Amino acid sequence: MDFIVPEILSGELVPVLLGCSAHTAELSLKIFRRYGVVSHVFCNKIPLSLRFSAFLRFHKVGKTRGQLLMTTALLDFAEQMGNADVILYLFPCSEEYVDFLWDQQEALESRYVLADRRTEAQINNRNTEE
Repeated sequence: MDFIVPEILSGELVPVLLGCSAHTAELSLKIFRRYGVVSHVFCNKIPLSLRFSAFLRFHKVGKTRGQLLMTTALLDFAEQMGNADVILYLFPCSEEYVDFLWDQQEALESRYVLADRRTEAQINNRNTEE
């Protein structure tokens, strides 16, 4: 899979969101407004309303019964970044993906910083302060 996007700069935060929902759109917009970076969304369906968003890049991953396909796609994305000096920050955007992160934590921790609810609360608080 070819994931490299020319906009990704060395030393940059790269938000990776799991799942596509209203929460995904809201969080990615807040990240874009605060940090000026585009979020990468891994999901099985791309909604028409967000398809041409300037602050989202979609990576479609087919839905399967197991978690292997999503885990492989995320690890491939991290591998494509290679030795680039970037911070991959992984946000679950639904309860399904919170469970996924819990189950796949060991495999993903070596490549990603795994976000939790406190991280999202800090992003929300910083945006309301400005």
